[in-house]
Amino acid sequence: MSGDQRIPLTDHVADAAALLGSVSGTEVIPLDGRAVGRVAVAEQRARVDVPGLDNSQMDGFALAAGDLAGAGVAVTLPLGPVIAAGDGPGVLEPGTARPIMTGAPLPDGADLVVPVEESADGRFAAAAASGAVRSGAVRSRSVTAETTSVTLTPASVEGGRFVRRRGSDTHRGDTVLREDRLLTPPRIAHLAACGVRDIAVRARVRTIVLSTGSEVRPARTGAPAPGALFDANGPGLAAALTDAGAEVVHTAVVPDEAETLLEHLRTQIRALDAELVVTSGGVSMGAYEVVRHAAAHDGVILAFATLALQPGGPQGIGTVEVDGRRVPWLAFPGNPVSALLSCELIARPALGAPERRRLRLPLQLEAEESSPEALDQYRRARVLPSGRVRLVGGASSHLIGGYAAADALVRVPPGTALVRDGDLLETLLIPGGDS
Repeated sequence: MSGDQRIPLTDHVADAAALLGSVSGTEVIPLDGRAVGRVAVAEQRARVDVPGLDNSQMDGFALAAGDLAGAGVAVTLPLGPVIAAGDGPGVLEPGTARPIMTGAPLPDGADLVVPVEESADGRFAAAAASGAVRSGAVRSRSVTAETTSVTLTPASVEGGRFVRRRGSDTHRGDTVLREDRLLTPPRIAHLAACGVRDIAVRARVRTIVLSTGSEVRPARTGAPAPGALFDANGPGLAAALTDAGAEVVHTAVVPDEAETLLEHLRTQIRALDAELVVTSGGVSMGAYEVVRHAAAHDGVILAFATLALQPGGPQGIGTVEVDGRRVPWLAFPGNPVSALLSCELIARPALGAPERRRLRLPLQLEAEESSPEALDQYRRARVLPSGRVRLVGGASSHLIGGYAAADALVRVPPGTALVRDGDLLETLLIPGGDS
């Protein structure tokens, strides 16, 4: 199937998402380092309070505020048994202080912690000398007349000082992660603290990436011959697709021969049980557009369209049949910026990757720049410390160096012929630049 028409980017993204919906799935994985970068498919709720009980924020002495004379006023109290992290809460006997370690449970009767630095010794020497060290016998011993006392000069006598209250971070039943959220190290730590052990995530779509073009050579082949060039799209798309949640199982360069392309594709799909094909090049209007030529072969259904997009206008979408199975195929343009931008704006949302952050930021331009009025134009840019955004590189789709220096994509919407210094434009934040 073929036919050319200029269509909105949003329509093409919707078509790609519907196509990839047939191969999307879920899997349950352990909540550990393997979960980083995956996308959770279901809401997660806390199974416990965090913290699980009132505990000490500092190494110090647990006591009752009523036993202190006031801020900056020294007071001497007898010492009870030490409380370490992992102990049961226990009880504070009236008129005493108990040495307590960071994270240890606050004993009943105590309502604040005085840091050890505010004791006369500034350390736990007195507690150790009294035998109030961590041992089962000592911790179970009641305070006696022989117990060494401690002199404290608290900076504050406010109740709750240096006490972390139960549930002060998260309450049992709280939503701690919403569906379709990226699992980052802090989110993984939070989920683990809330009792989550395993998590359902989007399965990685097994993907083949092919760069087309008889002039294209893998970088590992050494210096290219005259007229040839190194493959930027294969490594770039493999990285972008991996970042979007796919599992890239094969990359290769194939010449401008439709039969060779399809034979290679089918062989690798069978061998690797691939679920998605992404190609770059061969979708424009030249004489050697190999992907367009492949569409004329049996078992290939590809539709071609020109999007209202710059760069990245020429696109193909469809399937290739392998042993009775229809494998989705996204065909991107061959210029490296066009290929990577297509992956960012089309494949990434179609794979269900979390949306990038979008802001409206003012441009910083030395001179006005033109833009094609009928198109969505995306320009590579850098966000400046001032909060303004500066274009980097030109608009041409071969300028991959500008993309490499960018940490943002500025969208110039249809109907805009010129952009000027100070114009507020939608800005898509991407990894890159100096980060």
